[in-house]
Amino acid sequence: MPQDTTDAHTNGLVRMLSLRHAYVRCCSQMLTTMNLLRQRLRNSIAALLLLCSAQVGAGGLVTLGHVDLSFYEVTASLVQQVLERMGYNVAVKKGSHAQVYPLLGTGEVDLFVAAWLPNAHAQYWDEYKDSTVKVVALYEDARLFWAVPAYIPASDVGSVADLGKAEVAAKMQKEIRGPGADSGLMIGSKKIFAEYGLEEAGYKLMPGKPADWIANFNENTAAQHWFVMPLWQPQYLNKASKLRILDEPKKLLGEIDTAWLVAHKDFRSKVDARTWKALQRMSLSVRAVTEMDYLVNVQKMSPRDAARNWMGSHADTVNYWIYPDAED
Repeated sequence: MPQDTTDAHTNGLVRMLSLRHAYVRCCSQMLTTMNLLRQRLRNSIAALLLLCSAQVGAGGLVTLGHVDLSFYEVTASLVQQVLERMGYNVAVKKGSHAQVYPLLGTGEVDLFVAAWLPNAHAQYWDEYKDSTVKVVALYEDARLFWAVPAYIPASDVGSVADLGKAEVAAKMQKEIRGPGADSGLMIGSKKIFAEYGLEEAGYKLMPGKPADWIANFNENTAAQHWFVMPLWQPQYLNKASKLRILDEPKKLLGEIDTAWLVAHKDFRSKVDARTWKALQRMSLSVRAVTEMDYLVNVQKMSPRDAARNWMGSHADTVNYWIYPDAED
């Protein structure tokens, strides 16, 4: 075969391979673009549905109550924004457990975020359960506990009972700080004090405002002091710090709880079926609330912005909650 014919044949094959590679690249780019457009379209539809659902809300005023701790507040803000997107005006009342539960009992608060049952809020629920109704379980695996920083050796302090040992008590900070005295955590912690003789060992249980016990936690951990703290989950410190939960076999803080969105018994008649169904569809998790609480306390977002951030990242879930089914 003449040389020029061979060269022409080779050049032809090269051109064909180049065209094939270009075609493959083009198809790949088109597929990537189509997937991106599909995702943008899905997000746009979800956002549009949320907007449309806000336009057809039943309206009216809903009063939402929560305990004045950041993890409750960010959860309440999420509930608030769901109601607002459905067309409601939402007023918020917050305070201690002993302040907010009576408001729920009298109907001054329509919805309460959140009742920890059957353990942590048992004494309040027993008093007001006849005037309230459970709406939905917002999250499972809510729990109370005492914890120490992970830098304290587990061989020295692995249980609440270890706190009473002379060699441990000599190293520990004696002020045990926690939230308000009327919280389930501090009510249970008083039982722990009595059961394990911690007052006799020199400890003092000190309820206080969040800013006080958070400052105490930060100061002690920065100095690598030995200390113990009543805590719970969901709570941002479980994500921000390395902690170890102390064993307490007598379960004086109760077992695992469910966090319920609860309503005054008359609230059901104040809202339409679609609103009630939307509230009953709401579902979070300990992890989700912990993440939002972390955004508030570490990233310094407002509770409203932290809740909005979560809603934006879970638009399909929020849309499922509030957009009416076809049969509705």
